[in-house]
Formats: sequence, structure tokens, C-alpha cells
Amino acid sequence: MGIGRTDVSSHSSNSSETKPWVIMVPGVIPGEKVVVKIFRNFPNYSEADLVEILQASPERTVPPCPIADACGGCQWQHMSISLQREWKTRLVQEALEQYGVTYSEIQPCLGTDETLHYRSKLTPHYQQPAKSKRGVQNEKHIEAIGFQKQTSRQIIDVTECLIATPAVNAAYQAARDQLLSEPSTKKKGATLLFRQANLDDDYVESDHRVFLTTVVDGLKFTYRAGNFFQNNYYVLPIMVQELVAQAIKGDQMTHLADCYCGSGLFALSAAKHFDRVVGIEVNDLAIEEATTNAVANSISNVEFLSASAEGIFKVIQDFPRETSVVVVDPPRKGCSEEFLEQLYTFSPQRIVYMSCDPTTQARDAAGILKAGYSTTYIQPFDLFPQTRHIECLMVFEKKV
Repeated sequence: MGIGRTDVSSHSSNSSETKPWVIMVPGVIPGEKVVVKIFRNFPNYSEADLVEILQASPERTVPPCPIADACGGCQWQHMSISLQREWKTRLVQEALEQYGVTYSEIQPCLGTDETLHYRSKLTPHYQQPAKSKRGVQNEKHIEAIGFQKQTSRQIIDVTECLIATPAVNAAYQAARDQLLSEPSTKKKGATLLFRQANLDDDYVESDHRVFLTTVVDGLKFTYRAGNFFQNNYYVLPIMVQELVAQAIKGDQMTHLADCYCGSGLFALSAAKHFDRVVGIEVNDLAIEEATTNAVANSISNVEFLSASAEGIFKVIQDFPRETSVVVVDPPRKGCSEEFLEQLYTFSPQRIVYMSCDPTTQARDAAGILKAGYSTTYIQPFDLFPQTRHIECLMVFEKKV
């Protein structure tokens, strides 16, 4: 048991003259004085539970969810929205400074007033029912359906998720009631799916193979319910508009390459501003969806290819470098070295990089700057309020 002051988001640090020691504590706010109990030690840090708050931050709030302290789905419900966004901006800043990325300013984290009931997709889980002493599966009711706890892989029972839309919650609760009332037919646990295509339609799909159509900024995007598509329809149009605005800034760009294009969201949204657009995605099903979406929206100047991101540079050899934009939206692990080396060799005038992980984005940004670019714009987005997750847009311009 110990007392410390928190220095960083979700951490508290105890220092001595010889060696600083980091203690990871969920549910705290920088500047608070707290009592914690350490339950696990690692070579460079410890994990602890919050026991008591001796001096609370003025930004501390009562979590709207009664199980927020235990559920791993939301990590920041104890913080005001203004402080959440302040810290998301700061975490982007810290990541950039860690990798020595130079920039002029970071825009304040951008979000909307919809900080609850915004999520259009929910994927709760349940675990395998307990076995009898003889190792035979019991005809037993499922004990919990929900999400992993903050400190373990154990499932915590969730009756309602306050960040999911009302329609998604209604569908989840109906399915949950049915599953809990019957003996489990699954030998193993399962992950459920509940996805709403549009906020003005309460229909929710639970079959990952079924096609849904979502309208974003006037364009229709069709995709399989189980495939990737952003699930905050309040912030998504703002994010798309901002990316497109940065891609076309200056009215001199003529060609766009969209790497990791998915079902074509960014490529098709920007297409009307460019002479030619090429999108590439390793997922064959996503490319089928992107091609279908181009036809459905009567967009004819876009070509979609199924290949790894590195493959795009063979296709765009004839793109004029001085008026070309490359959009990069990689998975959480960031871009591969092979991709970045080919990007540097291609040397487009502008790189527009959207990321869901500020740390890997900052790592890649450091390499981009060394390749002869400067950072011209940084915009974090609060796509997932009440959680620690951040989307961040960075723009790089080729130095003269």
C-alpha cells in the first residue's frame, strides 16, 4: 500500500534519488493524491489498484456507467470530456516528442457533443460454460456476457453499454436475454455482433456476412457487417471532411493514392477533387466493396486494387510527383519499413497520414521527416469518447 501523485494519464510515479519507479493505476487523474495497492510487479513498473482518493482533481466526474471502474471497454469515464480531449492532444504531443518529430502546433482534439450512445457497433463476448468435475460440458446457462475486465481477460457481465446507440443496445439486450435463458450450445465462448448502419434507421444486423449501407457526407458505402468501418457516425463525417480538405489544400493536387483504402471511404470522398485516384487494400472482400461503392456513387476516376500497400507504387509510376498526394491509413502497428522506403522513393508532394495509434504514427513520422518532409498539420479526433483511444491526422509536405 502506498501514496503517490499521478504524473501522466492512468499512471502514478514514485521517485527516489536512485531510481524512478512507475506504478500503473487505472482510474486516476494527473495531479491527484491517491492511495494505491500494488498487486503485480514487472522489471520496470508495477500495477496497482486504486484504494482511495485523498485529493481529487476538479475534473473528476462520476462515471455514468455503474461498472466503469471494472469494465475494460471505457477507461476514462471518471474524467470530464474537456480533460479527456486535453489529454488526447497531450498524448499525441508526447509521442511526437519521444521520436523527435518537429512541428509548429497541434490542433485541439476535435469531437462532438455526443459522448455517450454514439457507437454503432458492439462486439460483446461470453466465455465457455464451466465443466463438471468429470470434464464433461455442463448444460449450464452462460454466466456473463459483456467485455473483458480492466485487469484480466475475465468477462464482466454488461446489461447495457452506455457508449452504444440505443438501437444497438436494444438488439444486444434482446439477444442477451435469450442466450442467458437457454443452456449454451457452444463448446467454446463466442463473440457477438450488433451493428447499426445509419443513425436514422433503428435496424441492427448481427450476421457478419450481411451487407450494410452507410451514408457518409452524401456518399453511400456498402460493406459486410463484420468488416471494418468506423463506428462513430457523429465524428466520422468531420474526420473525412478534414482529411479531404488537407489533401486538396492549395488547389494544385491532381492525383491521389489511397493506401490501406478499405471499402473506399477516403478515396471516394476525395475523388471529385482529383483527376485520378488509385486505392489499394490487401483484403479482397474490402476491394470488392470499394469497387461496388464507386459504381453506386457514379465515380469513374477511381481504380481499386487488391494487394499489399507496397504494391501501389508499381501502379502509380506515372503519377506526377509534384501534384500527387498519398493517403496513409494503416492498422495499429503502423507502416512497414518496406512501404515507407517505397514511399520515400516515390516522393509525393504531400503525405496525409491518419492513424489510430499516436506512438506508431510518431515513429513513422520521424522517418518521413528524415526523408525530406516537414510537418504542416496535426489534428487529433475524439472518435471514441470515454476511452483512451485516439485518431490523429498528420500532414507532411515535401521540402523545396
